Amino acid sequence: MGESVATVKCGECGSVMYGRKGEYKYSECGLSSVVLKDILVYRCENCSEVISEIPAVGVLHWVIAKRLLCKRAKLTGSEIRYLRKFCGYSVKDFAEIMGSSRQVISRWETGEHGESTDRVVRLLVLAKMCREITGKPDRILKNITVDQLNDEVEQALKMIDAKAKDERYEIPFSEVQSFSGDMQDTPEPSGAKVN
Repeated sequence: MGESVATVKCGECGSVMYGRKGEYKYSECGLSSVVLKDILVYRCENCSEVISEIPAVGVLHWVIAKRLLCKRAKLTGSEIRYLRKFCGYSVKDFAEIMGSSRQVISRWETGEHGESTDRVVRLLVLAKMCREITGKPDRILKNITVDQLNDEVEQALKMIDAKAKDERYEIPFSEVQSFSGDMQDTPEPSGAKVN
């Protein structure tokens, strides 16, 4: 660590804590693998208390989530727990969305999960992150918010039946118009059904 750049009073013993720019293991996020670099870290030379000054914690949590989504190895159990909490899901809500039980989620969060579970968790988190970062003026779908879409997908995930079956999707042109926003006067062509 470099030279002291700030001082504060230690909350444990009352001594002076010296702050220096350096590394800090950010275990408070629930992950033992996150190390913050070049932040102000205060250390008490009397009682060994350590505190950090972490700017933009909310943004930091997004960066951590993005790193987890993009990692090449399978997520660890603690990483799945971090992502679940990052999205604001309780274990019960997460279990319903994933079509599992609380016990299964608990096993996932201790590291017992497969590759397909890993991918679905990442996709679910990606959807939640997209909800937060969208708002671009040139949206593809009009007259629907990302919140509405995400809520619909979450509800659908809760309702998925284990049995697969073919379905027929009849999509009226008026439904397409309702999401396009710029095709109000275009007539509906005949035979607009998709099998």
